[in-house]
Amino acid sequence: MDWTTLLLPVITQPHPELSPEQVIRIQLDALQNNDLLPDNGGIRLAFNFASPANREFTGPIDHFITIVNSVMYRDLIGFERAEVGFPILVGDVAQMRVRIIHKTRRAVYIFILSRQPEEPYRKCWMIDSVIRES
Repeated sequence: MDWTTLLLPVITQPHPELSPEQVIRIQLDALQNNDLLPDNGGIRLAFNFASPANREFTGPIDHFITIVNSVMYRDLIGFERAEVGFPILVGDVAQMRVRIIHKTRRAVYIFILSRQPEEPYRKCWMIDSVIRES
């Protein structure tokens, strides 16, 4: 077994039994370890949990990788630790505040998720958007 496989979460695809917090933690684990994985493997795994609407907006995976590596989102890569707030749930929409901590800087992001109504992701929580707060 290659040691890098130990860095990936066990779950790599949306599943109806995952809570919003679990989906965010899977994404955060993948992004935190992105630089340790070949070919932006962490960003690619995070893309798996982007909702169809999010994918439509961000475009194909190569464009998504560019967005995550931009000034607005690059703090999500290789951070030291993340503090995940409590979920705010309203029907099939969830919102969670995440504080990202690096050795010399911090950033706060709001993750917005929705439970998907259609196949192939029916009843799965997926990320609709990530907004940098500070």
